[in-house]
Amino acid sequence: GGSADAINAAISAQGDQVRKLKTEKAGKPEVDEAVKKLLALKADYKAATGSDWKPGAAPAPSAAPASSSGGSGDALNLATAAQGDLVRKLKTEKAGKPEIDEAVKKLLALKAEYKAATGSDWKPGAAPAPPATPAGGSADALNLATAAQGDLVRKLKTEKAAKPEIDDAVKKLLALKAEYKAATGSDWKPGTAPSSSAAPAGGSGDALNLATAAQGDLVRKLKTEKAAKPEIDEAVKKLLALKAEYKAATGSDWKPGAAPAQVKQPSPKKEVVAGQKDGPGGELSAKVAAQGDLVRQLKTDKKPKEEIDMAVKQLLALKTEFKAATGSDWQPAGGPAKKPEKQKKAAKEVKPKEKVEQA
Repeated sequence: GGSADAINAAISAQGDQVRKLKTEKAGKPEVDEAVKKLLALKADYKAATGSDWKPGAAPAPSAAPASSSGGSGDALNLATAAQGDLVRKLKTEKAGKPEIDEAVKKLLALKAEYKAATGSDWKPGAAPAPPATPAGGSADALNLATAAQGDLVRKLKTEKAAKPEIDDAVKKLLALKAEYKAATGSDWKPGTAPSSSAAPAGGSGDALNLATAAQGDLVRKLKTEKAAKPEIDEAVKKLLALKAEYKAATGSDWKPGAAPAQVKQPSPKKEVVAGQKDGPGGELSAKVAAQGDLVRQLKTDKKPKEEIDMAVKQLLALKTEFKAATGSDWQPAGGPAKKPEKQKKAAKEVKPKEKVEQA
């Protein structure tokens, strides 16, 4: 139940933060952001324990066995980061010593719990040690999340946003890069198609949840600032692609603050028989289709060559991943378009057959 304990602690800390912001009449966006985090944590708690969070509740031991330290590490990482933010805020505002001491005590307890769960000291922006089986889906989602967060950081710098806002965005970006490296074993680079691995895992849903939330924040920001329509459209397009990917990975629509359902592991038999429809093939097929749509859209919009090339590179990587997972080339849902071509070639090679087919 380490995960539930950690989420419980995180919710308490986040709740304190929300109350504090309201008391101080902080700006609405700041309060909304804090409330959004609080609701996301409560959803996580319900997913982990099966019951709604109540103040002071000792969480019921979560159903998952103790070995699910990946989830626990993630929750503790979030909890520790939130508590650290609270401590810094209290110190900046010169809050009363007892209040600061209490917050520091909670922070130390969370760091100790993090070390117990992951075997390593907590560091700001550290992605917890990943569960044993990192997934291609997870790497894809982290790649998208990192790219989206990078866009946000650049946007904030261009607009000369407040330093704390930029620092916070940079911290999230570094955390995502660390998580990407943990999942794939290599540093994140712009436009990289992550190396795939065969089986999708729950991590994919978590990473897509983060990516979708980050992209949603960016879209709202662009709309608030009345950015140019093409820029908003591009961001919305990415958001819709992420939501489609999330649905393909988890089987349910994405909702703000939703703790993603674990991906259902398909049975090996189905995988072989159904090819494109079930298992990793289904998820990858959806990704290939979405990426293909994006490439066509970019070409239609006459986007810069670099942007199109990058999208095409990702499309080819996804098709390779699909072939590795299913053993066959990807075909559009409308039916295999390439077959007639192959039949013609075969017909030319074997002359008697050609006559039979024409007859």
